[in-house]
Amino acid sequence: MILINTKMHGEKGNVMEIKWLKQQVESVIGAPLSESVWEEQAWNKAIPESDDREAGPYRIDQRWVWLVERVPGSVRVLETENPEVTKAEAQLIQLLLSAARVPSQPLPSLKREDEMRSIQLGEWLQERLELGELNQPLPEHFSMKSKLKGQMLPFLLTWDSSGQGQVISFSKLNKLLKSYFGGEVSLIPLKDDWLILLGEELFMNLREESEEEAETERDLLGALCQGLYELVTNEWVGSFHLTVGGALIGEAELASATLFLRQTLILGRKFNVTDPIHLPWELKLERLVYSIPEEQRRQFALELGDRAGLLQDEETRSTLETFFALDCNVSETAKRLYIHRNTLLYRIDKFKQETGLDVRTFNDAVLVKLELLLYKVTKSP
Repeated sequence: MILINTKMHGEKGNVMEIKWLKQQVESVIGAPLSESVWEEQAWNKAIPESDDREAGPYRIDQRWVWLVERVPGSVRVLETENPEVTKAEAQLIQLLLSAARVPSQPLPSLKREDEMRSIQLGEWLQERLELGELNQPLPEHFSMKSKLKGQMLPFLLTWDSSGQGQVISFSKLNKLLKSYFGGEVSLIPLKDDWLILLGEELFMNLREESEEEAETERDLLGALCQGLYELVTNEWVGSFHLTVGGALIGEAELASATLFLRQTLILGRKFNVTDPIHLPWELKLERLVYSIPEEQRRQFALELGDRAGLLQDEETRSTLETFFALDCNVSETAKRLYIHRNTLLYRIDKFKQETGLDVRTFNDAVLVKLELLLYKVTKSP
């Protein structure tokens, strides 16, 4: 008998169906199935004449052998040496293999199976969010449950194609993510977002690799977001916004973490309109201001009086925002705004004369910062 090991060949769709079925059978019988191709002459010699050479299964040298496909001059088979496989089980496996070869009864491909599992989880998460049922463990029957064991780092990506007619492909985005992170990730499609889950082990590996470049873990998370943003914007046209969790989460925290990330995106898009990457630790004050009841926010805004008119001036607002973003550093702010240092000091002094607030002092800087945030949140749609 001549045995030739080879890769399965034939039509692409059929190959994927057989591979999918092979994995399912292996998980049931608890033993691997080997793929091989026999020369037709050796196959005919090995099969007893009393057996139907087109039906199967066959018992050859204490192994179960299943016919997959006949090709010119050879026969493609699957086989196992597991002695616990009964004849009835072997016959059922052969029936499944035969059904997989029928074009009118296609089995799902591995890639499609991954997508369907992710869609199922996404629909469950969306329902939990709409019902306010946070911190719920995944149902036991979900096939994704085994993949989401341990701690995970969540990212949330949202996209507005602005009527471009483009669609983000699950398989393409999933492939990009695996390539970027250098390992397996979980991609969960939601109603308006994509939830990306990075396993703890892979995250730790990335952290070890970047120890010299990233001074802190937050630096690493920011760098990962920047790289991911550049990756997706190179592939698709539209407005992308991205955020990341500040800590690892478990399976039962998926819904609450998704809600937190969505809130972070809302805050980032409202307060930092020019930045597409929104890091939660940079939006703590914005989160506090946004949590103030709307009526109280409007009352505070009314108390601004004449200062509200100053904040409407784009130059004044831009100067103050840049000054605060650079820790009230006069020299760095002047450089960022491309103006002379004396010009910046003139603007600060003018603001002091008109408002009585000197943003170079701590107390006045805090007050003006809060007023800026209140102005934004009350003026935004």
